[in-house]
Amino acid sequence: MRIVSVLPSATETVAALGHGTELVGRSAECDAPAEIRRLPVVMRPKTLDSDRPSAEIDARVRSTRAGDESLYELDVPLLARLRPDLILTQDLCGVCSVTDAEVTAACRAAGIEPRIVSLTPRTLEEVAGTIEAIGSAIGASEAAHRLAAPLRGPPSAPTGGRRRRVSVVEWMDPPILAGLWVPEMIDRAGGETIGPVPGGVGQRTTWSSIARRRPDLVVVAPCSFAVERTVRELSTTALGDRLLDLATARGVWIADESYFSRPGPRLADGIGLLRTLLGEDRPDRPMGIQRWDPPRPAMGDGA
Repeated sequence: MRIVSVLPSATETVAALGHGTELVGRSAECDAPAEIRRLPVVMRPKTLDSDRPSAEIDARVRSTRAGDESLYELDVPLLARLRPDLILTQDLCGVCSVTDAEVTAACRAAGIEPRIVSLTPRTLEEVAGTIEAIGSAIGASEAAHRLAAPLRGPPSAPTGGRRRRVSVVEWMDPPILAGLWVPEMIDRAGGETIGPVPGGVGQRTTWSSIARRRPDLVVVAPCSFAVERTVRELSTTALGDRLLDLATARGVWIADESYFSRPGPRLADGIGLLRTLLGEDRPDRPMGIQRWDPPRPAMGDGA
């Protein structure tokens, strides 16, 4: 089978199911596992520069979406050359990727008729279902059922006799409290979410509003940002000071977005990270996450 995936979560799922060698094309955002980065890119953002400040990116996205434009473009000639049997896409978020309607139009223009599987999960159970849908499409149903299993199950018991209040922030400027499956992730980890209800969309807010809700733990994991990219913006703008003002009991942590915004197997790792941060004996720097500890001015430099 020849598979094109324009979703990082779907790409990771195919690889985790042992079918990574069947992938023949990807989106520019598909970066894991490392070996798939050699594949040709069939989908790229049009003009979005992820190194620009968060507020500027947000304004660009809102303007583009208000004009009913797509943020991405598909390489139709490349699709025609690759001739995939299966394309994995989505119809949940026009900011995250092309929609299935755009993929259908591109296939028509390319003169190909692959099977198109559109994934639109909003809850952890639906994420588990998409893993199984991918498994069914590629002939790996049993493996997919096993891979989805960690996303199902009861919530963890709270640590210390109460559920600590948790904010997971999926964008920095303006801050957006993560919705969809993230509130359930917090619940599974033994916390109490500050933000949207499970399955609901992200909630635009302000840093002062988050502070007034007195979270015990804040995790900042902006969509499409690695830890280093987030830390760089916090270190060079006033946003870093706003996070310090929160002064939460468990601290403010910067996480790689892949543990929260990619609806696939790594959400189980995200639950584990939250459980670690909410626990009594947590390592100082768990993998994929670091505490926000900005540099202090040296003595004699206005400290």
